[in-house]
Amino acid sequence: MKRNVVLSLIAAGLALLPVASTKAFNTSVGVGATAITSVPFTIATSGNYYLANNVSFAGFSGAAITITASQVVLDLNGRTISSSQASAVDFGVYVVNQVDVTIQNGDIDNFYYGVLLAPNSSDNNAKNTVANVKFNGNQVGVFSISGQSNLVKDCIIDGGDVGIWFLADLGGSRADNNILENQKAGESIGMGIALLSTGSGGVVFNNNVVAKGSNGVGMLMSGTDKYRFDSFVGFPANSPHAGGTNELADSL
Repeated sequence: MKRNVVLSLIAAGLALLPVASTKAFNTSVGVGATAITSVPFTIATSGNYYLANNVSFAGFSGAAITITASQVVLDLNGRTISSSQASAVDFGVYVVNQVDVTIQNGDIDNFYYGVLLAPNSSDNNAKNTVANVKFNGNQVGVFSISGQSNLVKDCIIDGGDVGIWFLADLGGSRADNNILENQKAGESIGMGIALLSTGSGGVVFNNNVVAKGSNGVGMLMSGTDKYRFDSFVGFPANSPHAGGTNELADSL
């Protein structure tokens, strides 16, 4: 009898799983969240948002999800944002001139820029986080322009031309604990580098794993940048990187 009761309870719980999974972000943190069911979608108000299902973007330009508000959490909820257009100049998630935005927990596939963090004339691009996202086939996985104290962590970036790119960073941004593989030089960018920092005021690459793509250099940094504990697999040299300063564990 007890066994039958237990089995009945398990069956009832399993029956509820499809319902619960559509609102995983909402239920897991116990706060209200707005569902995104189709794209393009613009987030213009601070708060919590989640993907209720996989979505596909069909535009040759523009963004699947545009964020024009600060203090936003976008939880991909284990779902996928994908581009259906080849050779498009499009964005998976475009954060426009904001601070305290988090993008997490899902897949972003086949865009020109997977995540683009960019300022405008007021130059806001700070304290934004991209975490636990799998990027597949994007020309650039994460591209941050003139940012400050932004963080990319625990992501897997497969394919494309550049994995993570900090351009003209104002200082303090980091890429931590990411896995990057199979970056190949394409016609549009032509670099094939996993970790890239150009014109920076000082960023840190820490504990990333880079598997060789088409370039003999897996990490290229500005002179003010620092790195530590990054690993390179499949390269002919033990440390195939250029620029930056190698820091010991107790020096940061």
